[in-house]
Amino acid sequence: MANQIQQEKIFTHTGLAAGASHTTTWKNPPQETPLSFWAAANPPGAVGPHGTSHGAVEITGVVHHYDRDNYNGDRHSVDITVKNVGTAVTGYDVWMTWLTTS
Repeated sequence: MANQIQQEKIFTHTGLAAGASHTTTWKNPPQETPLSFWAAANPPGAVGPHGTSHGAVEITGVVHHYDRDNYNGDRHSVDITVKNVGTAVTGYDVWMTWLTTS
């Protein structure tokens, strides 16, 4: 059997100011599956015939929460924090990857 890397975009955010961070909570992520997260900058369109646009982001934190609840059932969530390390406003996408066997 060959292993395959799967990927899925889990959320998008726009308008993150330079130096700012944003945390998104993802509820009920897959359990007992090794996951990897990565962020891809998505800067606004360049203006003018010689315009440029640049975005740079990094994931600065991934925190897993596990709430045990005997009445309502257990819950899992992940907080993913992304920081704009560039010099201009940018958007970004966060992706997850995982390994499957085929």
